[in-house]
Amino acid sequence: MPSFVRKAWLIYCKDLREEFRTTDHLLSTLVFGTMLVFVFSFALQLVEAAPEAIFPAVLWVSIVFMAILALQRSFAKEKDSGALDALLLAAGDRSILFYAKFLYSLTVLLLLEVIVVPLLWVFMGAAGTTVHMPLFVAAVFLGSWGLAAVGTLLNGITVQLPGARLLFPILAFPLFVPLLIGAVLCTQGALVGETRAVLGWLYLLAAFDLVFTIVPLLLFDYVLEG
Repeated sequence: MPSFVRKAWLIYCKDLREEFRTTDHLLSTLVFGTMLVFVFSFALQLVEAAPEAIFPAVLWVSIVFMAILALQRSFAKEKDSGALDALLLAAGDRSILFYAKFLYSLTVLLLLEVIVVPLLWVFMGAAGTTVHMPLFVAAVFLGSWGLAAVGTLLNGITVQLPGARLLFPILAFPLFVPLLIGAVLCTQGALVGETRAVLGWLYLLAAFDLVFTIVPLLLFDYVLEG
């Protein structure tokens, strides 16, 4: 197990170094997320609606679209450079590669959210609402965890196939639906103070994350067969 963790950590650090060495993709995803914030805030200023009614949906639509852009690169870099086979040999157990890429994707997504969520909070006029912060943070974190886990698994499935960049969003959106429903309802519950009413959805998010984090430990050797 120490060897498993060490190898996953080394691959995770490698990916982060590469991401921050050339920040073009990270910045372009951040600009895209910021533009979504401005477009949504401008459009919704034209209608009369309470921030707590529309903020959760806008927040998670923005996060999902950012995730589609950010997560589909987790295996593409090695595939494009021809280094994927060498990385698989170096990792040995292919599930190591899943957990390294999952942690990398989750880190990138959370870094993007640290900037985009406060911007959306201000521009959507949600700053004046009373929010249950622990539930809000839990919803964002568990939702992001699920997006990263599903995205990494689907990347492993599609990376060796023709048209991988097109297949990824097509396969991802149906799997994101239950995650999106739970995250939106938990976020809305945090904004309106109805914490008990959405605890079931929070448990669903946690169960969803657990399933898509544990299953690759058993199946990822078959997923990356190409």
